[in-house]
Amino acid sequence: MATQKAYRLHSYGGPESIQLDDVPVPTAGPSQVLVAVSAVAINPFDWKIREGWVKDEMPLPLPYVLGVDFSGTVVALGKGASRFKVGDRVMTMSNTLGAFAEHIVVNEATLARVPDSLSDYDAATLPIPGITAWRSVHEAGELKPGAKVLIHGASGTAGSLAVQFAKAEGAYVIGTASAKNRDYVMGLGADEFIDYQTERFEDRVKDVDLVLDYVLVGGDMSTTDRSWSVLKPGGAIVTVADPSVLGKVPEGRRAFFPHIVADADLLQSIGEKRASGEIKTKVARVFTRGELLDAMEINRAGGGTGRLIVDFKKA
Repeated sequence: MATQKAYRLHSYGGPESIQLDDVPVPTAGPSQVLVAVSAVAINPFDWKIREGWVKDEMPLPLPYVLGVDFSGTVVALGKGASRFKVGDRVMTMSNTLGAFAEHIVVNEATLARVPDSLSDYDAATLPIPGITAWRSVHEAGELKPGAKVLIHGASGTAGSLAVQFAKAEGAYVIGTASAKNRDYVMGLGADEFIDYQTERFEDRVKDVDLVLDYVLVGGDMSTTDRSWSVLKPGGAIVTVADPSVLGKVPEGRRAFFPHIVADADLLQSIGEKRASGEIKTKVARVFTRGELLDAMEINRAGGGTGRLIVDFKKA
């Protein structure tokens, strides 16, 4: 039986909870494809799973292979799989994890084709942030030209794409982040920037049509809670940081907590936008396969811009 290297979670806790194991190469079942993983992107979700943040909502049969966002090459087709051929380059977010391995089996319906001009690294930057940003920008309905949009966490992987998606709809975009990321956020097209460490956004903005919240901060009130005061009547908050928002919506306001899953057609569209230069993403650093746990810890520390990519073809 052929084996491969895979990072498996053996217990909940710190970096020591994950081991690089030798495991069997999986076999593609009906309507599935086997993909040789080229690059994976590190998400906060990865270390939150490791630490047990979602163990009740998402119990795993340990040991279990982690990893969500990846790009790779199709190497085998399961019975009935016909959307791709061996050799095609693909990308997606895995709804069942398993991307931190040399090979992964996924349902072909969840895969998007990687445009020829897009690198494996750049393709891996897109799945969760791209789908999250697009869904959140459009979750509350049509974004009319001139609409005022406040984006918390505008320098993050999803926030930076949301800035670009909102601008493409003709919105007036205000981004919040730390001062060191000002030039980055403004370079994405934001019209205004707020340093959340030295300024209260409530003192700077009002009559906002849409708030997009990608960050939950400490203190007595979350960023989401504080954002109600800047919304105009009929305005909406879309948050991926605070699911409790749905239970505390003031009269005359709206709230949404989008459900983010793989969407091949949407990801395909986002990939084409990235390949054509219509949108930008940033690879902050590339790690070898053996450095994956280091990449997770750097992601956990936060504060940077761009995505941390692990090249699974380099040991």
